[in-house]
Amino acid sequence: MRLPRTAAALGAALTALVALTGCSSDSWGEDAGLPAAGDMAAIEKLVGARTMCSDLRTGVAGGTMSEESRDPAWAVKERGVCGDDARDTLTLLSVSDMEKFQQSAKKAAAAGHATGFLLGQDFAVVTPDPEAAKALMASDVLFFTCEKGFKVPDGYRSEKLLVDGCALTDYLPA
Repeated sequence: MRLPRTAAALGAALTALVALTGCSSDSWGEDAGLPAAGDMAAIEKLVGARTMCSDLRTGVAGGTMSEESRDPAWAVKERGVCGDDARDTLTLLSVSDMEKFQQSAKKAAAAGHATGFLLGQDFAVVTPDPEAAKALMASDVLFFTCEKGFKVPDGYRSEKLLVDGCALTDYLPA
């Protein structure tokens, strides 16, 4: 007699748990197939598999802190920089809250600052080298921007974001 009630309660609890975790921003990006990294070493490994990421320096070493790293509103846990094949610097950002990160990028774009990141589930990469960006997109990261007037051309993916007014796509503008 107690078994059916217990099974029903367990089923209801599991359904509630699945519903709650499915709506969490912690799982953002899974449906889009974005890679997750977890920490700076994993981001470096993912980036290094597609383009050169040599001489990784974390924190403030090797240059000034970016706006994203200084301002807690961006939810950047850790920042690293490394070099690529073209001797450009790639910036690796480990992100603790992707919704806050996206919201801050939207505010920065509205204030006239350029925003363009390659995003995974829990990290962002900035590279000035278009060839490195193309190579990195082969690892399933997508281009994220909140630039005013940015349109995703027909035939390219356009994924749902945690904030409105931005784009997440496999289209990389020239």
